[in-house]
Amino acid sequence: MGIAVLENTTLIWRGIKALKYRKIPHRFLKEARKIILELFEDYEPCVLVLEKTFFVQSKRSSLLNVLTDEIKLLGKRKGLKIFEYAPTTVRKFICQNGKATKMETAKIIATRYYPWLYSDYAKEKGKAWFKEKYWLHAFDAIALGLMCYYHDLDGKIVQG
Repeated sequence: MGIAVLENTTLIWRGIKALKYRKIPHRFLKEARKIILELFEDYEPCVLVLEKTFFVQSKRSSLLNVLTDEIKLLGKRKGLKIFEYAPTTVRKFICQNGKATKMETAKIIATRYYPWLYSDYAKEKGKAWFKEKYWLHAFDAIALGLMCYYHDLDGKIVQG
C-alpha cells in the first residue's frame, strides 16, 4: 500500500506499508485498519485521497474493494474530505497521457515535482518487468495527492 502525506504540495512523508495475511481476509483488514488509524493519528489529515478500484472477478480484487471501503469508512468517521480518482485520470493529469505507465508517472514526479526522489525512481527503473516495483506504489500515492491538490482543493486545474 503506497502512502503519501502532503501539505499543499510539500511532501511530508511517503512510504510503503506491506500488508501480510492476504490469504486471511479478516487479519489482512485488521492490519490495514491499524496502519490507517496510526497514520491518521500521526499526521492528522483533513483530506483522504484514494485510487478508485475497478472490479475484476478475483478474490484479490474483492478484498481490495473491501479494503478501500474500509479506509473510506475510517476517513468518514474522522471527518475527512474524501476524494477518489481513477489511475488513468491521475496519469493524464501528471503525464498528460492517461495511458502512461507507472514508471512514466514516477519519472515525472521524480524529475518535475520532487527531484530528491530520483534515486527511488532509478532503483525501480533497473528492475525487470516481473519484479515487484516497490516504490512505484508510493509514487502513485504522491500523484494522487498532487491531483487532488491541483484539481479539487485549490479550486483550479494547474498543469504540472
